[in-house]
Amino acid sequence: MELLDTTLREGEQCYGVFFSLSTKLRLARLLDQSGVTFIEVGHPAAAPSIRGAAAGISRLELRAQLIGHARLDDSEIRLVRELGLPWVGLFSGINGLSLARYALGHAAVLERIRRSVIAAKELGLSVRFTCEDASRTGAGELTELFGCLREWGADRMSYADTVGIDTPGRLEELCRRFAGTVPFEALHFHFHNDRGRAFANAVRAAGLGARCIDASIMGVGERMGIVQLEDMLPWSDGAPASGPADLPARAAAVRTAAALVASSIDGSRFRHRRFAHKSGIHVHGVCSDPRHYEADDPAASGSPRLIVLSKLIGRTGLRALLARHGFEADEQGLGRLLGIVKSDDLLELADPEEIVRYFEENRAARRSAGTTTFLRPGGVVAPLRGCAEITGR
Repeated sequence: MELLDTTLREGEQCYGVFFSLSTKLRLARLLDQSGVTFIEVGHPAAAPSIRGAAAGISRLELRAQLIGHARLDDSEIRLVRELGLPWVGLFSGINGLSLARYALGHAAVLERIRRSVIAAKELGLSVRFTCEDASRTGAGELTELFGCLREWGADRMSYADTVGIDTPGRLEELCRRFAGTVPFEALHFHFHNDRGRAFANAVRAAGLGARCIDASIMGVGERMGIVQLEDMLPWSDGAPASGPADLPARAAAVRTAAALVASSIDGSRFRHRRFAHKSGIHVHGVCSDPRHYEADDPAASGSPRLIVLSKLIGRTGLRALLARHGFEADEQGLGRLLGIVKSDDLLELADPEEIVRYFEENRAARRSAGTTTFLRPGGVVAPLRGCAEITGR
């Protein structure tokens, strides 16, 4: 069985986790020494620093295959190719909840997927396609999608338990339903740990013949994270030029990587990660409907839902976050504010008062023509220079 490590992508989406460029380069080398088959280097379109890290990692002489994430967007796919990465990781949901979010029908989403897979292949990229929220998608829909992906030329197909609801028993049932159509031996699996079952699910999937399991150092990732690479290492065959006989050396590399990841965690934030949403895609989804990335109600557990403002946020997510706090922006102002946010590598705010303060402070040292301000109910408040035409409602 193969392992895909996603510490550099999924891990940095965890509240309280930040990796500098030098840390990312060192982690990439250690992960390569651990014998993983694939390393996800991040979503290059998400922030300038992620693009820089992906470019730097692509220049390292590594045995592992490098994957850059991209939405179903031609420019993001081209960016992965321009950075010298051999694989692109595309993703989309196809269930009813996803379709409502995209405001598209089933056939339209499949067509978007088809166009993107073919576009990536025409650029010479190998394609791994992940069905987001697969654990809440019908077996028939999954069978149809995976059949289409094979027809369109996708190299790998991945099943994501995005909200962590799977169980070993459910996976056994899925395997029976897939029999004769989509063998587990053809699939990657990405299990989230929201209900504490990621490792058990990964072990059962491996027992059922899974081709590859996604993991990260210390299991860091969105909310409660995913499977720990440390736990899965003994189950893997190792990448070419490594193998079971090299397990002690591979395990030593993982221990060193774990110490490096631990040193990159802000514990005061990390302990509140259970319902923290940091990825721009996740922020957008949760602001429109929390069910997209939550299977359980935070109120029932006594844990707060945190919407994180960081370099990972996207345009739509930022607009939604502004609206949640009483602000609105025209496209010019939104674009300027987004540029400021994405250039601030260390920005990570989840407390509503801190976010409001950030929006109100003078964060940019430039003014466009005229004086522009944030307006909130009750009148004018502190100007935010550099973010034009942003007003309150």
